[in-house]
Amino acid sequence: MRVSYQWLCELAGVQDASPERVAHVLTMAGWNVEEITVIDLSEIVVGRVLSQEPHPTSRNPLWVHQVDVGGQTRQIIAGADNAKPGSLVPVALPGTTVPNGTEVGDRKIAGLAGQGMLCAEDELQLGDDHSGIMLLDDGRPGQHLDELIPSDAVLDVDVTPNRPDCLSHLGLARELAAALGRTVPGDFMPLFTGGIDPPGTDLVTVDIEAPDLCGRYIGAVISDVKVASSPRWLQRRLRVCGVRPISNVVDVTNYVALEYGQPLHAFDLSKIRGGRIVVRRARPGEELNCLDGETRRLTPEMLVIADAERPVGLAGLIGGEETAVTDATTQLLLEAANFDGINVRATSRDLRLRTEASSRFEKGLSPELALAGARRAARLLNEVAGGRVHVGWADEYPRPQEPVRVHFRPEQIDAILGVHVPLEDMEAILQRLGFQVRVQDGEWDVLPPVFRLDINIREDVAEEVGRIYGYDKVPPTLPGRRRTTWVPATPSQERRLDPVRHTLAGAGLTEVVTPALVDGSLLEQLGLDEGMVRMVNPVSADQDSLRTTLVTSLLEVALRNRNRGRPAVAVFEIGRAYIRRPEDPTGQPAEPTRLGALRAGLPNAEAGRTAFLELKGALERGLDSIASVELDFRRAASPLFHPGRCARVLLGDRELGYLGELHPSVVAEAGLEGRATVFEVDLDPVLAADPTRRARPLPRFPAVNRDLAVVVPEQVEAASLLATIEAAGGELLESVRAFDEYRGGQLPSGRKSVAFSMTFRSPDRTLTDSEVDAQLERVKAALRERHQATFRDLTS
Repeated sequence: MRVSYQWLCELAGVQDASPERVAHVLTMAGWNVEEITVIDLSEIVVGRVLSQEPHPTSRNPLWVHQVDVGGQTRQIIAGADNAKPGSLVPVALPGTTVPNGTEVGDRKIAGLAGQGMLCAEDELQLGDDHSGIMLLDDGRPGQHLDELIPSDAVLDVDVTPNRPDCLSHLGLARELAAALGRTVPGDFMPLFTGGIDPPGTDLVTVDIEAPDLCGRYIGAVISDVKVASSPRWLQRRLRVCGVRPISNVVDVTNYVALEYGQPLHAFDLSKIRGGRIVVRRARPGEELNCLDGETRRLTPEMLVIADAERPVGLAGLIGGEETAVTDATTQLLLEAANFDGINVRATSRDLRLRTEASSRFEKGLSPELALAGARRAARLLNEVAGGRVHVGWADEYPRPQEPVRVHFRPEQIDAILGVHVPLEDMEAILQRLGFQVRVQDGEWDVLPPVFRLDINIREDVAEEVGRIYGYDKVPPTLPGRRRTTWVPATPSQERRLDPVRHTLAGAGLTEVVTPALVDGSLLEQLGLDEGMVRMVNPVSADQDSLRTTLVTSLLEVALRNRNRGRPAVAVFEIGRAYIRRPEDPTGQPAEPTRLGALRAGLPNAEAGRTAFLELKGALERGLDSIASVELDFRRAASPLFHPGRCARVLLGDRELGYLGELHPSVVAEAGLEGRATVFEVDLDPVLAADPTRRARPLPRFPAVNRDLAVVVPEQVEAASLLATIEAAGGELLESVRAFDEYRGGQLPSGRKSVAFSMTFRSPDRTLTDSEVDAQLERVKAALRERHQATFRDLTS
């Protein structure tokens, strides 16, 4: 927000602070001043345009002006043509530095001498308009511009959305004064209410048909208005704040919006049909010719200001052209209202129309501010436009603002802030900010001012005290500690799953997070649509169903990477699947938490086999990181997987999921190339397992290791051999693992060799070779009996 330093200091009663000091004080009070722009117009002079001709040789549209700058005529070339002969314009002569930093000198432009510069508003830091040369309403050639527009400074203040009361000079002046230990002079609510008959309610009536969208509507009638240019002081303040003066009536409404933060609008009362104002929702098909020259089609969700026959304004945004104030206007209806911020914002968005009024209303203004703004504007219109204000204003207030009281003890404020604030300081701070304070028996009742809708609880009051007292006075201290028994909190599911993420990331996989909504047709093509839940109103055709598996989501990730030149991917995801439960009366699907991983873009069968084993190891390590579980892998068959390259993953007797190489047709259906290996398991049973790890004492006696190569038919699973070895090994068998699988060479066709490493140990003695050999023979016997096994020498 652009804030005039001179105006701000005048309202705050501050005469001895520089712009830099004011900016620092506001910043320390919570109002970040992003920039200070000094407007020094002492080097700019007033010029009168004597003639204007197109440049004779320039290829670009340039205009040659002869300008009287006070006894001298200067030839000045400009790109804008709005400064017609007779216009008064600001002129920067050679040797001058314009407020925006431009240095002006004598120079030739397309062959003609240029002896100065005609300035636009933005070049003088008086606004943002660069569409043309700034035109002055008065002045004499040669007169220094700072005599018409005194030098000032503009503070660019960042106002937080919860403080719309500070989208005004008065609001920020109150903050500045409070931070400097002062009080803003004068009362928030002006006393001026008019004084001529007949009452305004006899001339116009107001009805609010949408009280949910309009909390208050005030209509003040002002007669004998003379529309003309505004006084110089009013124009100066508007220009400094970036607002272009238009006429005294419009300028007053803009001025009050900048001063009080209350948007206003003035209608030509003679154009209000039926002497009636109705605040209602727009009717289907209605249109409004707006003040900006645009005709806008309205919808029933939009709030309009209407007379007896048609809309005359769009509530909180813009007025209608048909009831606009013109030079012939003599009687005004001054509107000051309070509109619902959410509705104003929605209308602004739908119409792509944002105004200064809408930016204030959408943040939520106090209904009491409407009355203050109306009284201030009525007084100014009386002063600058000669208007006579009628008594008896129309004031419809269907939902009066309820006062808010905050009850607390001062020590509670100290506890929140972490510092003791003396009671007299606390009370003085609140009173300077406009709060009413009542103290009784150590208990404080605080009534916030009506424009502070953000104050509701004692923490809000503590913030106000802390801001003005100074957060820099709060000493850094460690938080207090209660002397209670510490009980570790149960980690959330997300926290419990972090070790899985770390383990899989360490295995070279990248975590992805994908939407739960997928393309149902892909699930159907892959035969994974059992229990699928379809959306009634899908956001798009490729997100019409809840996924029953993570596999399709991972395949889409792989396809997206392939299309971007990265065919080889290794990813995993922890997410929910959604399975319809016909037996559930609520119709809610089951939502199991799943872990899925995919290696895609594998070039050949050997790479697929390696990826299978790597994913198997990563899965075992990942689940072991959150619970002591023993996984079992059993051969399985599924149309989804390559024949002979799929395994079920079991935890005890419960099936968790599967691991395997995807069938080539599935890979092709997904739009991928090469081979792909995947696993997906339910995590809920693993999370339900006991996470406690039980330590075992270090062994006292040495171990004896034996390796055994078992030759069995091709269809025998290594897991079955492992189970047989564990059962036959007895208590002396401490551990066993498969470490090699061999085919070909001297082995008969249809048979394979699986090598196991076994560790034997006794807890109470050192084992002899004969004891271990005897145990090994029992293992061999069991393998011969159950699997028709033979054995080969690993050294050969």
